[in-house]
Amino acid sequence: HPRVAIVLETELWPTLFQQCSRRGIPLFIASARLSIRSAHRYQRFASLFRSALQDATIAAQSAQDAERFRSIGAAATQVHVTGNLKFDCVLPPQVTARGAQLRAHYAPGRPLWVAGSTHEGEDEPVLWAHGRVRAELPEATLVLAPRHPQRFDAMANLLRAQGVRYVRHSQSPDSAQAAGASVVLLDTLGELPDFYAAADAAFVGGSLVPVGGHNLLEPAALGRPVATGPHYFNTEEVAHLLLERGAARLVHGEAELAACMRQWLRDPAERARMGSLGQQTIEANRGALERLLELLAPRLGTAAL
Repeated sequence: HPRVAIVLETELWPTLFQQCSRRGIPLFIASARLSIRSAHRYQRFASLFRSALQDATIAAQSAQDAERFRSIGAAATQVHVTGNLKFDCVLPPQVTARGAQLRAHYAPGRPLWVAGSTHEGEDEPVLWAHGRVRAELPEATLVLAPRHPQRFDAMANLLRAQGVRYVRHSQSPDSAQAAGASVVLLDTLGELPDFYAAADAAFVGGSLVPVGGHNLLEPAALGRPVATGPHYFNTEEVAHLLLERGAARLVHGEAELAACMRQWLRDPAERARMGSLGQQTIEANRGALERLLELLAPRLGTAAL
């Protein structure tokens, strides 16, 4: 007997939503987002989604998301723009300290950049870009962090096949092994924010291939300049904000990625400027959680919140 159902972002399940309506369970879609591509697909089943969303309260990330939800059948009076909850995220405790320890172990006094949450089709361009970076900065180190654990061994095989000197983070390489590596393969879960904290700059994957991109806010919140490919439709609002404010850079392929990282790794003042703009952008867009709680309060009662 749930008092409320809260669904995050784009988990649209018509049968679940209809059952909530029949049982009188208030339904909220929080930090709701809907890409143009998804909206066009859902419009083919407009009657189904109109029925499913008739009693749902939509707390949309942006005005564009709100309009797309209305276009697939959400009632205009039930759609609100509250912002993206990810702007209210709190960095993990001690992330900066852990980042400093990783930097001291893997790249003391050397340039370090991270390619986070990469997908199939991105690793080769990233490694090519790193090769161009090392042509000018021979001591530069790359942390390669595949998105999915089932790809860890495949990435190790790829690095070996390309003759790249690498270490696997899961194998706890000693300082001598780490010092001789061009690439650190991040093959554990939950440590990517620590490596963002260790790095000078970051590229966030799922964006050079049409996956939709991943969380740009993690490196930005840590004051790191961040690069994204053109396929960032899953993080559209965040990407546009960071790009418009000059806290992120758009790269269309390996050559632009290499040029971007070479510039950042050579220019600490530019890194600091862009990193500060990213942190300011995040701070200016906080408040989605409070606005969401205001929508929830009448259903749950203030004491419950």
